[in-house]
Amino acid sequence: MRHCDNHNVLTDAQHGFRKRRSCETQLVITLQDLASNIDHKGQTDIILLDFSKAFDKVPHQRLLRKLQHCGVRGHTHKWILDFIRGREQRVVLGGCSSRIAPVTSGVPQGSVLGPLLFLLFINDLPNYISNHSTVRLFADDCILYRDIRSSTDASLLQEDLDCLQRWEQDWLMEFHPHKCQVIHVTTKRAPIRVPYNIHGHQLEEVESAKYLGLTIHHKLDWNTHIGSTCKKANSTRAFLQRNISKCPTKIKALCYTTLVRPVMEYGSIIWDPHTAYNIRQLEMVQRRSARFVMGDYHTTSSVSSMMTALHWQTLQERRAQAKMTMMYRIVNNLVDIPSSQLTPTAVSIRGHSQRYLVPYARTSIYQYSFFPDSIRKWNSLPKTVVASSSIDAFKGALQPTHQK
Repeated sequence: MRHCDNHNVLTDAQHGFRKRRSCETQLVITLQDLASNIDHKGQTDIILLDFSKAFDKVPHQRLLRKLQHCGVRGHTHKWILDFIRGREQRVVLGGCSSRIAPVTSGVPQGSVLGPLLFLLFINDLPNYISNHSTVRLFADDCILYRDIRSSTDASLLQEDLDCLQRWEQDWLMEFHPHKCQVIHVTTKRAPIRVPYNIHGHQLEEVESAKYLGLTIHHKLDWNTHIGSTCKKANSTRAFLQRNISKCPTKIKALCYTTLVRPVMEYGSIIWDPHTAYNIRQLEMVQRRSARFVMGDYHTTSSVSSMMTALHWQTLQERRAQAKMTMMYRIVNNLVDIPSSQLTPTAVSIRGHSQRYLVPYARTSIYQYSFFPDSIRKWNSLPKTVVASSSIDAFKGALQPTHQK
């Protein structure tokens, strides 16, 4: 991995299994593209591609050839050859076993090296498409998208899809066309609808689909995602309520913060709601959890007092702090998110020196997307907080400042 980092071997489109990158960094960049295009009255066609048994299909000889091309040679190359070859497998069912078969493809899953070998194998996939389309990778999760202004743009996107099918043939991988989906991301009443095909199979068009754990709606409306998130969190809370209601308060609080709250906060810097209804939906899950933890279900009891006793902030406050923490990482180059969205303001006697221009937003979709909303919050921070020497110091200084 150090060799790959030193020589910039891995494509910038890949965010899986890499330092300074995560699902959040991938989602911030991707959703910013989509929200910005909607703000410019555009349409983005996204094709969510599904590899069939991606990790199991990697052909060993082609993988070794790619490793050599990437500069992995000599003893290291021989060591990796010994690591992947000579493996066998069989199936045992009901006391009967199949014949032993040699494993001639696939990277060993559950190993430390396996994911890196897969990243190097899939690394050249973005080279097959044109500059006007964008491909994003998170390990084997792949999406392809393009700004669609006419049917010609859609035809060009299909050409790029055909190019990816050539990559698939060149390297013995396989897309699963029945599981691939298309979303026309736009607020237009009459979007351009052109069918897309893989292996002659017309891809399914959907209004929303899951990508890296978030439900992406064709209008970038987060109601569906927030609704399903609240349902899942409430279901987990109800399970705890049925099974550990007699446990001490400390144990119940720990179960909430470990099992329930993370469900409501995954990717929240991207979908952070601005409508009162969605904010209330999320807060109600936490308020019900506070009653469960404290064991107090009396209608006259104050839930706010319970949350104060538990030292719980509102989820809205926590989302604001999470956004500021990501901004700190971007400003200080601690994550691989381009800072091209950040334009320093002119020198001003008001505020701190690291203030940035808030991008103009025509729509609320873009106005409340990550960068415009986070920049507004960042600009309002005290100078002492922004100047924190480390991420831990920043989090500690930030805690008391966001009480709104």
